[in-house]
Amino acid sequence: MGMVHVGLDIGTTNIAMVVLDLEAGRLLPAISLANPQLQTGALYSYAQDPHAIEQAVRALLAKVSSPIVSICVTGQVHGILYYDASGLAVSPLYTWLDRRAMEQVDGIDSQQLLLEKTGVLLPSGYGLLAHYANRRLGKVPSDAAGFCGILEYVTSRLVGKPIDKSDPSCLGPFGAFDPISSTFEERVLLEVLGSKEKQFLGSCKPFEVAGYTPDGIAVTYPVGDNQAGFFGLVSDWFRSALVSMGTSGQISLFSTNTECPSSMELRPFLGQGYLHVGATLTAGKAYETLHDLIASILRSAGMDISDEAVFDLMKKEGKNKGIPGSLSVDTRFNGSRKEPNIRGSIGPVNLENLTFGNLVLGTIDGIVDELYQFGLESGQVFAAVESIVATGSSVRKNLLFREALNRKFNRSTIVAQVDDGAGFGAALIGAVAIGALSLPQVKTVVASMIRS
Repeated sequence: MGMVHVGLDIGTTNIAMVVLDLEAGRLLPAISLANPQLQTGALYSYAQDPHAIEQAVRALLAKVSSPIVSICVTGQVHGILYYDASGLAVSPLYTWLDRRAMEQVDGIDSQQLLLEKTGVLLPSGYGLLAHYANRRLGKVPSDAAGFCGILEYVTSRLVGKPIDKSDPSCLGPFGAFDPISSTFEERVLLEVLGSKEKQFLGSCKPFEVAGYTPDGIAVTYPVGDNQAGFFGLVSDWFRSALVSMGTSGQISLFSTNTECPSSMELRPFLGQGYLHVGATLTAGKAYETLHDLIASILRSAGMDISDEAVFDLMKKEGKNKGIPGSLSVDTRFNGSRKEPNIRGSIGPVNLENLTFGNLVLGTIDGIVDELYQFGLESGQVFAAVESIVATGSSVRKNLLFREALNRKFNRSTIVAQVDDGAGFGAALIGAVAIGALSLPQVKTVVASMIRS
């Protein structure tokens, strides 16, 4: 192998590494390590360990035998951690699944109070709202010099110094960020930070290098997983939509138009335009919830059955005995970004349709339908789409998800044959940042590799 470009994907479930050898035209299979939840004892908390994440990243990089010339970090956004004056984490990572903003202090939760103070409603899990909640809950560490996302933190640790900028794709998920002007709303920053003197992260340029490792490897500013995934998996930006199914779900549509449906988010896309994004809080997580229910029933009946065998049984029942459309499942089991307190439902139920197979298909259709509704709301942007690029282990491993996409979207579906689309996109971003690839060359590389 020649010199390689590395994309690091700090996911909620796993930390993955993608290695791209452009000279050989080869993408190595992604390598990953688990990223477990850190138990804090608080019911509202969903935290992870930033020190363990850094150790995992360094362990993955140590596995690369070829010379690395660029690194780009991508992965989970929205959450925050606190760091001290030296740049070392002094708190857990409070992830995007954390719900501390919904905890009441003095009779009102932080989300509602921030809305009353500023007129801005930030979804639960967004970084600025999490910090606002921590201030009210007394959870800000006394030695904290600032806070950032896990992507900024890992990047700063690789280059050996705190960074004061990030890609706009990472800044938007903190909340109250204008993707057009690339600035935060001052009234929200003032209320959240509590002082005009306190500064927050600024915007970097597209494909900008943040610094270098002690070994001289270029490290770009981090990029959000949604934008990195679109960059790595979609070669025809205007005529393809990206549907991502991980723990949560997303549909992403490229446009140069800044007008976006209120139900969707306008996200900056590497200085090339914007992504109109509809995001759900559960996708694979909803299917996993059904799996856990089925597994508990079987094990309560005395069956010794593995998780994988339960998933296989679900696929078999859904394929052989499920009837599409027989049972409707609203899979907003953890709410939605706009309505955090709404919950899912099953129905209408009659004497015939409440079956194992129908429950499986209904759950899958519910996951897909929530994404499809975003497409309908985007109007002409979605009307121009001719194909769906689908990614995620659910789509790759389960034919029922692919069939549901075909039924609902009625467009050709391409299942991306890449282990980690966001990591691949990050590796490509690193290559562009150091001049190893041009943007037209990126699209050619993507078109060939997602089908290989």
